[in-house]
Amino acid sequence: MHPAWQKQPFFELHLAWLVQGPKGFDLLFKVNPYSLFKTRQEALEAAKVLLERERLDQDPKVGKHRAPVLLSPEDRTRFLVLLESGKALLPLDRYALLGEIALVEERLLHRAPFGDQSNVLHSLEGLPIRLLHTPLNDPEAESRELSQGILRMQPEGIRVGETFLAIPPETLIEGLAYEEAFFDLGEGHYYLYALSGSTPS
Repeated sequence: MHPAWQKQPFFELHLAWLVQGPKGFDLLFKVNPYSLFKTRQEALEAAKVLLERERLDQDPKVGKHRAPVLLSPEDRTRFLVLLESGKALLPLDRYALLGEIALVEERLLHRAPFGDQSNVLHSLEGLPIRLLHTPLNDPEAESRELSQGILRMQPEGIRVGETFLAIPPETLIEGLAYEEAFFDLGEGHYYLYALSGSTPS
């Protein structure tokens, strides 16, 4: 496994509003988008920035929900103190604010030229793959499946099933190792993803 493909430890910040249900609190909505940080302290600082807002509404990237309750300065302080331990649950009337900073392991999006051994297509070699194509000059065009089959790497390109695609060595390949790869070539955008769920950790 190339070092660039390995999972790395991150701290994920998760904030959500809950609502009282018949068996306890149920998820009302997630506040922030998927957020990864290199250190617990960075995740905590990001939480502080979010809590400085007058209303802890849902981030527009996630949705349009409005905070069901306004937090007092004391609520904010108490929540952050609890969050420093890794998890916070702050009941507020029939709602609650949940916060968690969890240690997770994730692969990062990797980018390298086709001619580089670290390009993520190499991680997909030998796996069953679906190859899709979308024209670059038509933003409303649907993706079209070109082929399904085992990915074979060749010095001058790739073969998926019966389909061969010539790829110049300088073509930038992006993706998540063992999961997906995508690149632009000529007038098209190509996307490959693994059909099997068995990926190394």
